Amino acid sequence: MRIFGFGKDKAVPFEEFRDHVRREVRRAAPQARIEPKEDGFMFRPQEDDDPVLCNLRNLYASYAKNPADRDFVVSNWLDTLVMEVPDQTWNEAKMTLRPMFRDTSYIAQANTALGKGKNPDDLPSQPFVGELHVIAMREIGSSLTGVTQVQLDQWGVGFDEVLRQALSNMGLLGFPHLSHALVAGGQTKRKNDENSEEAGLVFQGDHLTATWLVAERFRDHLSLRLGGDYIVTVPNRDKLIAIRADEPGLITSITAGNRNYRSQPYPLSGQLFAVGSSASGGTVALYTPHGGQPTSVLDPNSPFTSRGGITTNRANQPLTETPAPTSALMPLTSMSLTGTSFSAESYGGAFGNSAPAPSSTPEPATPFMAPTAPVQSTSRKQPLVDLSAWGEEETDETPANPTPRKRTE
Repeated sequence: MRIFGFGKDKAVPFEEFRDHVRREVRRAAPQARIEPKEDGFMFRPQEDDDPVLCNLRNLYASYAKNPADRDFVVSNWLDTLVMEVPDQTWNEAKMTLRPMFRDTSYIAQANTALGKGKNPDDLPSQPFVGELHVIAMREIGSSLTGVTQVQLDQWGVGFDEVLRQALSNMGLLGFPHLSHALVAGGQTKRKNDENSEEAGLVFQGDHLTATWLVAERFRDHLSLRLGGDYIVTVPNRDKLIAIRADEPGLITSITAGNRNYRSQPYPLSGQLFAVGSSASGGTVALYTPHGGQPTSVLDPNSPFTSRGGITTNRANQPLTETPAPTSALMPLTSMSLTGTSFSAESYGGAFGNSAPAPSSTPEPATPFMAPTAPVQSTSRKQPLVDLSAWGEEETDETPANPTPRKRTE
């Protein structure tokens, strides 16, 4: 079936794709109210629901990578626009928690949107290094739902406990998929090539791939594999590239490649991170070329180190890059929310409402829905909140304002 007037091997302009998605939403949810916007539309499932901003930029980026799969891309996304989000107690939710990277602009925009709903909320986060922060998500089946302050209040726990549980759950998972290794010069290492020394590693997989940088054991794994200090880039949530610190040519290449990271599906950061191998777990700092003083480093008391502490950012606190301590540092020369259910993928592709599909398959938006007061222990259809719109560039997916929902005590 041809849904556009172009051949399926060629992506249509964004405007045409956007209009098609709007028509499909109207067919799928005739009772909903839809208000067109430049990058998508405002979606109100029911008259009493808060409107949700659906930014389609991420969805379009996924479609453009494989135009022949456009019918599947759109229908798969539509299935996630309204989804079942079960009410869970704290004990029920524990094993569903996952940590996930988001940048400062995404979190700031998410908090702005969450604060405008009928039930104001905010998105707690933990600073990592540079512009990266870590939030907590619930992964249920193929959906991801962000954990907001309202959800924490309903569970009766703090963000520090939730983040520790999310990191513990990640520790039970296998490392991300290694797509390929690089040798000096940037060439892909051939199979059965035992003589060529690895100069870089490219991991590409699911929605947690980039976030593995928070795990000490993964950082140690990279140090052993690459033989020392290395530089890391996480241009989008599904990719992590590690390059040996003594490979300036490769580092220059990935720096240049990151200039257009915002055009990728689910963009994350264009910054580079230097990881030193002098200590267990590695020291992490914002990479500065030519051995300059790093402006941001991983706090040794952070939850992402064995000493682990929590410094939660709340909506009423300014979001800034994690600063380097005032003491002198030796430069590294080697590199849908719950209380409110809130869709992660949609805002700037930051939150996604569904677990990542295979590399060629676009991922649906993730909702962040806002729960309301008292409760019934039932689940109901809830619109996903598109968080992809929360970013310097609105990048795509589903709704942006949290939708009220009831939760069970």
